[in-house]
Order: sequence, then structure tokens, then C-alpha cells
Amino acid sequence: MAEEDNNEAAEQGANEEAKAPKKGGKAVKLLGGLVALMATGSVLAMMAIPSKADQPRMTGPFEFKFFELDDNPNVVTNTRDDNFSRYVKFEPTTTVFAYDEAYPSTRRAETGFLTAMRNAMSRIVVKYELDHIFENSDVFNEELRQAAEPILFPVCFGDASSSFMADPVSGLMPGDSQETSGTFRGDFYENSIQIDGARGTLQINADGLVQSFNGDERNLMVEDRNGKVIFVDVTGVDETYTGSIQIGVKGRIRRLTATFTAQ
Repeated sequence: MAEEDNNEAAEQGANEEAKAPKKGGKAVKLLGGLVALMATGSVLAMMAIPSKADQPRMTGPFEFKFFELDDNPNVVTNTRDDNFSRYVKFEPTTTVFAYDEAYPSTRRAETGFLTAMRNAMSRIVVKYELDHIFENSDVFNEELRQAAEPILFPVCFGDASSSFMADPVSGLMPGDSQETSGTFRGDFYENSIQIDGARGTLQINADGLVQSFNGDERNLMVEDRNGKVIFVDVTGVDETYTGSIQIGVKGRIRRLTATFTAQ
């Protein structure tokens, strides 16, 4: 009889042990769920945020000649010698990097490009005498490069079809002083400008100075965090538009070379 009681007690204890929840089971499941959720979140975050490798990059070098399609491929301009009666002739050639190899040729076909480029180079030459040009050719070529680069690679606004047209989505376009006084030269795909038409504000790269506008400004200065500026025309910006567009240059002149002939 005592043996049967002992057996019943043992069976009852075993049954109760089987029914009892295992300690830590829910904690293990909860921890596993959190790990899976975090892993999923990490994957989604990686999918949502484009990596640097996804951004377009400038390629090159490419050789580009400003005036090779012109009737006169040379720049001919006066120097300071003999009361500006002497002149120098040269054909500048450049090595460029760009997002699109065809961009320099497209830019060259824009109205006013050739005249603007010849005038910019002539303004450099006319400051010097022939001796200075020939004795400091590397320095002189660098000065020509600095004058030519903003003309070949101006700051572009969004999806504008040319350097002086408005972005078709936002309506923002270069201001009257952009070509001559703009100092911002950031790469196009690495910079943007935030436009809030309702509030009437502009801001470069979310960390530049916030610039207010009324909507009738044709030459409004906007400054980035480093003090570099662009000039914009906001007359085409709709007050309902809020968003950002890319701004910046689509290429750079790495080097400019020229062989000079004195006359």
C-alpha cells in the first residue's frame, strides 16, 4: 500500500513538473524577436540610405579644346608692350574631369560661350607684357585655367537644360550676378539647395545660412556654411513648392596648356 502511494506521488510530481512553464523560455523568445527586428531594421536602413558608391562621380581625364570647331581656333589679343601695340596668339587645350564626357561639348554649343571664353582670356593677357608671359608660362597658364573653369563648368541648377535656364521643377534659376560674382563651386551631385516656397526660404545643404525671399528677387545672394555664395532668381518659384534640387558644377579643368606666339 505504501509502495502504491509512493508511486502515485511520483507520478503526480512528474505531471506537475511537465505542466510548469520553463523559466526563461519567454525571455529567450523575446530576445530572439528583438534580434530579428534589429536585423530587419538594419537591412531596411541600408536599403533606404544610398551609399557614397551610388553617387555619380566625375571621370577623366578628357582632352578638350575650346575653339577647335571655330573658324579661328586661336586666341589673339594685345599685351601691354609698346602701348598695347603688341599681341600674342595661342590655342588653349585643357584636361578635364566631368560627370559626362559630352558635357564640355554641349556647353561649348550654348549661346555666348565662345565670346565669354575669349573675353575672359583676353582680360588675363592684357594685364601683362610678353616677357612676363614667356618667362612665367606655367603661372600664366594656371591663371588662364582659373578664368576659364567657371565658364566651361558653371554652377548648374537642378534639371535646367542650360546653365542660364531655370530648373523646370522648382523654377529656381541663376541670378544676374551669378556668372561674375558667384563663389560657390561645389560638385553638382554632392550639394543641394532646400526651397520652401510657402515660408519663402532658401538654404544650401541644410547647414548654410537660411535666406528669406519675397518672390520678386532676381539677384538674391544665398550663402553656404563656408561663406561661399550663389546668386539666384526666385521669380519663377511657386509659393506652393517645397523641396530640394541639386546645385553645383558638373566638371573641373585639371590643367590648361597653351603655346604662345608673339606678334
